[in-house]
Amino acid sequence: MISGFSPLSEIKTPQRQLGVSDRSDCWFQEQPFLTHFNLRGDPLRLDFLQTVQEHFGVELPLLPNTVSVAGRWRGCWLGPDEWLLLGPGHSKSSEAFVSDLSTMHYSLVDLSGGQTVIRIGGPAWRDVLGSACTLDLHPRAFQASFCAQTVLAHSNVLLINVDADERGEAIDIVVRRSFADHLLHWLIDAAKEVGFELHRPCA
Repeated sequence: MISGFSPLSEIKTPQRQLGVSDRSDCWFQEQPFLTHFNLRGDPLRLDFLQTVQEHFGVELPLLPNTVSVAGRWRGCWLGPDEWLLLGPGHSKSSEAFVSDLSTMHYSLVDLSGGQTVIRIGGPAWRDVLGSACTLDLHPRAFQASFCAQTVLAHSNVLLINVDADERGEAIDIVVRRSFADHLLHWLIDAAKEVGFELHRPCA
């Protein structure tokens, strides 16, 4: 169940602070109230893969650390038989989906109320994340439609490389609700040198 309050609702938005070069080269925006489904199943069963695609419109990615996108749904590879499905809030897609999977071995856990997404972009986002993340975030290593689980500022997160919009490339950070406030404050502090903008949450 999704809470009526964003985990970051007490942080004032919008905010803007110029860096040492009188620019704001990083921006943040929460993507609250999305549907988060943790799904486990057998990737060798064609009927399992087809059922997922029929209900969510997205093909489950089978290559490690990749993401597939269809419409408003994203499928993120977490392990050989595990995925995170991200979609529009208040989705009822799981009801018929569970029924159609009743003859298969599977697990579907709704994590929507326990996680949120912080999007970070701008020319300096790699420098900001790189100050407390051991992943190689260079474009040749962490490309569009890639994802990876890691630790960022003492928080377990999932990073998803996305093509945001006219603002350019961005990263979605999936984080537990209880760590979201800590993580955003850490990101803001890490971005003060390059300057940042904190936008209002995505509607």
